[in-house]
Amino acid sequence: MVLAAGIGVGCGISLQQYVGSLFVKALQADLGWSRGKIAQAQGAALAAIFVAPILGWLIDKVGVRPVAMVSIVLLALVYLGLAAMPPSLGAFYGLFALLVILGCGTGPIGYTRAVNTWFEKGRGLSLGLTLTGVSLVAALSAPTLSFVIAHHGWRGGYAALAALSLVVALPTVFFALWERPRLLAKQGAGEIEIAAAKRVAQIGLTAGQTLKTGRFWILALAILLATAGLTGVISQLQPILTDQGLDAGVAGWMLALLAVSVMLGRIVVGWAVDRFWAPIPAAIALVLPALGVGLLAIGHGQWPLAVLAVLLIGAAQGGEVDVAAFFVARYFGMRSYGAVYALLGIAISLGVPIGAIGFGALYDHDGGYGRALAIAAAGFVASGALILLMGRYPQWNTPETKA
Repeated sequence: MVLAAGIGVGCGISLQQYVGSLFVKALQADLGWSRGKIAQAQGAALAAIFVAPILGWLIDKVGVRPVAMVSIVLLALVYLGLAAMPPSLGAFYGLFALLVILGCGTGPIGYTRAVNTWFEKGRGLSLGLTLTGVSLVAALSAPTLSFVIAHHGWRGGYAALAALSLVVALPTVFFALWERPRLLAKQGAGEIEIAAAKRVAQIGLTAGQTLKTGRFWILALAILLATAGLTGVISQLQPILTDQGLDAGVAGWMLALLAVSVMLGRIVVGWAVDRFWAPIPAAIALVLPALGVGLLAIGHGQWPLAVLAVLLIGAAQGGEVDVAAFFVARYFGMRSYGAVYALLGIAISLGVPIGAIGFGALYDHDGGYGRALAIAAAGFVASGALILLMGRYPQWNTPETKA
């Protein structure tokens, strides 16, 4: 189950965060668009504000598997649309909006719900392992995608992403992804076992009750700040490194290194939140990237500093989307997991364009990334401080409620 969910989320919309910067200079050279204009496509993430609550409700009602399969196919079709698009910024922005709207079912919301129905005691580690799928796929695909773009252009790169969805993700989800209560019912398990699984799935707050808690808004703000900083840095990582004098091929391998560091961070943080009060390891993971951003700002093309910076920045992913999935289940329960996670996803949807567009705009205005990196570092520190205000776990997370 963890492997299937990891492959699904790894080949989904979340992969864009890691490989998107590979297209920036290719689009700039071929179409003459500025980096700021290219980055404005990330504003399409705002579309998720309207789509995410509907998606969360739909996943809670009909299940993860059918929603994910339909979204995988639609995501591939949009990638093919990007590969064939005319040289128009309007078409580029419109297709990115469709990428978010139609592909959001391939994001963490569904896959983490499926995994959460199977695990309680080891929930943090299982979620961390699941979401390493994005890191692993990015680590394997970034150098390959960089090669494809170099030899077949950005159109070939988008076509390759479409193939990844259809050839790898779709068969995996079809054959191997199941929520525990639905699989037990399909296999004809005993009524007591099925009832116990369903009972655990109904523990917690409704979406309306969750919105009335201060914890939700603290978590949402922390995620917003972390997402903005991460998206801004990662969306411009290759240009930042090449502007400092690193070779484009080396910069591509740095993206692969970033993915590996995220993967290790997710496993470590996932293990830690199962054993300690979760906000502590989450806060550490969120503050470390501030040091990485500082090293990136002063590195000036020195690859040892660039390597250390990338490793520290990658650690933030272990305290952002990954921990968000754990926090939703632990603090708000599984009763309306899809809807609550989707509401939290609005913060992510706001953070993506704020970070990506902000970095691109500041570069166009300043001619460099210094001010943008300083703002990102401050955001990471504030995010880590906020997460420590989450408080004790609610009482329903006791041995009596576990399946």
